[in-house]
Amino acid sequence: MSKKISIPLTALIALAAGCQREATKDTKKSTAVTVQVMPLEPSSIARVLSYDADVQGELEVKVFAQVAERIVSLPVEEGDVVKQGQTLAVLRADSLTEGVRSAVAAVDAARADRDNLKEELQRAEKLASRQIVSRSQVDQLRSRLASAEAQIRRLEAMSSQASTARGYGVVRAPIAGVVGRRFLSLGDMAAPSLPILTLVRSHRVDLLVEVPKQELAQVREGMVVQVRVARHGERAFLGKVILIAPTIDRQTRTARIKVRVENAGRELMPGMLARVSLEVERRSGVLVVPYSSLIIETAPSGGVAYRAFVAEGTTARERQVSVGIIDVARVEVTAGLKPGEVLITQGQHLLDEGKQLLITERLGPDGKVLPGGPASTPHAEAGR
Repeated sequence: MSKKISIPLTALIALAAGCQREATKDTKKSTAVTVQVMPLEPSSIARVLSYDADVQGELEVKVFAQVAERIVSLPVEEGDVVKQGQTLAVLRADSLTEGVRSAVAAVDAARADRDNLKEELQRAEKLASRQIVSRSQVDQLRSRLASAEAQIRRLEAMSSQASTARGYGVVRAPIAGVVGRRFLSLGDMAAPSLPILTLVRSHRVDLLVEVPKQELAQVREGMVVQVRVARHGERAFLGKVILIAPTIDRQTRTARIKVRVENAGRELMPGMLARVSLEVERRSGVLVVPYSSLIIETAPSGGVAYRAFVAEGTTARERQVSVGIIDVARVEVTAGLKPGEVLITQGQHLLDEGKQLLITERLGPDGKVLPGGPASTPHAEAGR
């Protein structure tokens, strides 16, 4: 015969109360919002103006032939370093040489004619002294001799030009630099209107930047600039603003500034597209938060309003915030948050004032996830 077990009523009530508390805890846990947080500490932020610009050599020269002739030698390639005066191309010189020969022959013939006239004049003057010929005949010979001397001078000038033109058959480097681009090849016809190649002096490079007029007042000569190109990733080359144009373009409403970068290693190549960044303002000892951590709304006045949530233990608290400098992914908070508070950086769009939180990740001041989960930070105990 089995015995009946009697449980006092007070014990049953206590057991029911305990179950209700456990159920309440489970309900709260299930309704808590999963969030990521970071502690707020003073930091620094800069206002940066960024523009795209093409890299240009400090000096770029197009090299032309002075005469129209076919190229018979082209001893340089793109990328070759050349000295000033070095031969860049040789043109066919047959017609040029023939022109010099013809000019020299014409000068020689004119000089022979002049010499004959001189002899005739001398004989005529002797005969005139004996009144065998008239003075008018002597004067005619003198006039012809003067014309012959003038003709010789013209032909000598033409001969000099022909000799100079023959010199144009060799195209030489007007500056020292690097062969940038070759437009013609061996066997092509060169002409004064067609560049053979370009020479670039690139131990320094320039970038011409178009700055909107509303931002121009923030730019100053001598300002340090960072230049980045895709080929070198995030590596920054330091340059300097060396010129600000005195006028503004009427159509684009921009002003041109020139940035110069030392390029001894020729790592910046003319023609590259670069990103030019000018730091115009820096603030230190301010609160800087991820821009994505803010909730952006339209204010009643029609402007933009910002909200954020902080974690007090495991409870969400809403804050209205004001912002200052915005630098792409980061933003300065000028009011609404304080150092030492724990900002919610993910999950904030699901929160309301007083909402329960389940903190899964904590970020350090640098924005990187701290290892070991929430328990690895001093704030973890407060969040339990």
